[in-house]
This record gives sequence, structure tokens and C-alpha cells, in this order.
Amino acid sequence: MPDRRPFSSTSATGGPPGQPIFTPPTDIFVVSPRAEWARLHIGFVYIGIVTILLGPLLPYLVRQWSLSDSQAGFLFTAEYSGGVLGNLLTGLFLPRLGFSKLMGFAFLAFAIGFSFLGAGPWTLACLLIFVYGVALGLSVPSTNLRGTQLPSANTAAAVSLLNFSWGIGAVLCPFLIAAFLPSLGLRGFSSSLSVLALLFAGVYFLRPTTSGVPIRLQPKRSLEIWLGQLRKAPAVPLLVLFFFYVGVETAIGGWAAAYEKRLPGMESAAWTLAPSVFYSFLLIGRGLTPLVLRRFSQMSLSAGGLLCAVAGASVLAVSQTPFALHVGAAAAGLGLAPQYPLYVAWLADTFREDANWLGALYFGSAGLGGAVIPWLVGIIAYHTDSLRAGLILPAAVIAVMILFLLRMHRRRIPA
Repeated sequence: MPDRRPFSSTSATGGPPGQPIFTPPTDIFVVSPRAEWARLHIGFVYIGIVTILLGPLLPYLVRQWSLSDSQAGFLFTAEYSGGVLGNLLTGLFLPRLGFSKLMGFAFLAFAIGFSFLGAGPWTLACLLIFVYGVALGLSVPSTNLRGTQLPSANTAAAVSLLNFSWGIGAVLCPFLIAAFLPSLGLRGFSSSLSVLALLFAGVYFLRPTTSGVPIRLQPKRSLEIWLGQLRKAPAVPLLVLFFFYVGVETAIGGWAAAYEKRLPGMESAAWTLAPSVFYSFLLIGRGLTPLVLRRFSQMSLSAGGLLCAVAGASVLAVSQTPFALHVGAAAAGLGLAPQYPLYVAWLADTFREDANWLGALYFGSAGLGGAVIPWLVGIIAYHTDSLRAGLILPAAVIAVMILFLLRMHRRRIPA
């Protein structure tokens, strides 16, 4: 597949050809692309850990604060509604601050969010989770889109490998909680995450740049221009897929631990394996995606993955033993693995230079899905007194995603 660098032909701000549009002129890099890739991958490991933190922690938090399923689900809403705000702020501040400074502020927000987590009641925790959700909204889309700018032979494969690093963090998270939470407690564990975030912030703020070139701010765009872009063939189905994907991944990964705890004989288990299984197979799938893309088209891989995911999510929802739960989690993780990197690549290929400002809409839609769908799982579980009933929702949503993917295919997405 030819090299695709959708952000490098022309600057969205009217800059010269060859200037990456997602980086303003005040953030000129003097480090090698290899060092830049290394920084992105290491940062994404940390981001993977904190993104899924609520899921493995959920049984502990429910017990500490005596939460209902609806209240527990609202913790995900706090995180991902913060992510939506972070996405909006990304669109505003990235052209002014540049990638490095924005990532520095994102890690400062992580440090603030984790500094006092566990120091007060559930309501304070919701506020702090919202703050580190804002940090996720700043860092995740910026890192993904930065990955589409750096030199690579295959953009989709490069972004998939970047998300592979995110998966490493997600897989490590439950093991880190099992290893350190009993001895450190919630306050000590969250404070350790805060210290790490401060170190990352220092790395980005001290990153070598040159300045002195005047900032070219993006022009204001009317509603007509926005609607004109959304009339492009795959624009609306892709927007819906962003919304559903993050919601489904968060719902399955977030509620799997709580569901496993409620299976017969698992009430007294020290920790649960389901989140690790889910994110391990998500990680494996993202590692295999670049290889599979050599044999199959992106559309075929996405459709096959969704079929695998809907089967896995269905098995997970009706499982009555840990083994069946783990099988369902594995299939769901493997099927969902290639989806998000492909969607990011399609976003870049569809809108080219305009993905700079439209990206906030798509990543905001993704964050909104993460805020809504896991909470709906909790609400359904609360009103039916059955978490199994709530977990039917992710399986149903994945089935709907297949319909939107087929609609994109009829509209002929970029190769």
C-alpha cells in the first residue's frame, strides 16, 4: 500500500506545502521521527493504563462507596464527558500551542485528577475522574492524529501499532491494580499515577522546539462549511461508528470485572481476569492488524472483526461460568481490535487537510459514546436487577455497527 500522509500536503492555516497541519509553525521539531514515535508509544502505554482504570477498580469502588449499578455507571460518564470537553479544547488550543505543549498540559491534568482520587466521597471522585477525562480528550486524539503525520509506509498499520502500545497499558492495568492496590490503597496508587504524569509533562514541556515564527490561527468556519464536509460520502456513518465503538469497548472492558465478581463462587476472589483477557486479545488483534492488512482489505477486516465481536459480546452477556465469560471477552476483544485504528485512518483519508478541524467532532463523538453506553448498561442493570441484561446492550450495538459499516461500503470509502 502506498505511503499515505494526509496531513502533509498543505497546511490548513495556509502554510507552505509539506508543513504538517496538526502542528502550528511555533512547534518545529528538531528530533528524529524515530524519537518522536518512541515518545508517542511510551506515552500511549500510560494513557492505556489510565483509560481503563475504572473497570478493574469498579468492584473496589462499589464496595467502598456502596454504589448502585446506575451510580457506578455514572463514573464512566464522568470520565468520557470530560473526554468530550477535552476534544473540544483540542480543536481550540492545538493550533495555538502546538502538539508538545498541549500534551504537557494534558499530563498536568492527569496529575491533578489523580492527586486526590480516593481522598473524599463519591461526588469528589466524579469531579476528579472528569478532570482526568479531560486529559484523555486532549491526549488521545492528538496522539492518534500525530501518528498519521509521521513517516510510515502504511498509515492504518502505523496507527494500529500505536494503539498496540495503548493496549499494552490496558493489559497491564488490572495486574498493576492487583499488585499494588492492596499495599498502597487507592490514595497511594492514584498518587503514583500522578507522579508519573508529572514526569511525562516535564518531558513534553522541555521538548526541543524553535520559536519566533508568527502563529497562523485557523479561520472561523460557518455551519454551512461544516455541513458541506459532513455531506461527503462516508462522513455520517463514520461519525456514528466512532460513537458506538468507544461506547462498546468501554462498556465491555469496564463492566467485565463487576460481572465476573457476581458469578457463582467468584464473590471472594481477590481480583478478576476478564478485563485482562479482553484487553489482551484487543492488544493481540492490534498487533496482528498490520499483517492481516497485507492480505485483506480494510473493509473486509473491519466487517469480519465486528462479526467476531458481536459473537463474543453475546457469549459474554449470557455466560454463567468464568470460562465462558473469558471466551466471550477474548472474542470481543479480538474482533474490536482493528476498528478504531481503521476509523482514524479513514478519517484522515476522507478529509485530508480538513481532518485537522473536523477531528474534534469525530473524537468528541467517540468520547460521547464512552459517556453514554456504559452508563446505559448500569441503568439497565439497575432497573432489571441484572447486570447480564445490561450487557446485552453492547452486543446489540455492535450488530448495529455492522449496518453502518455496510452503508459506508456502499458509499465507497477510501482504500
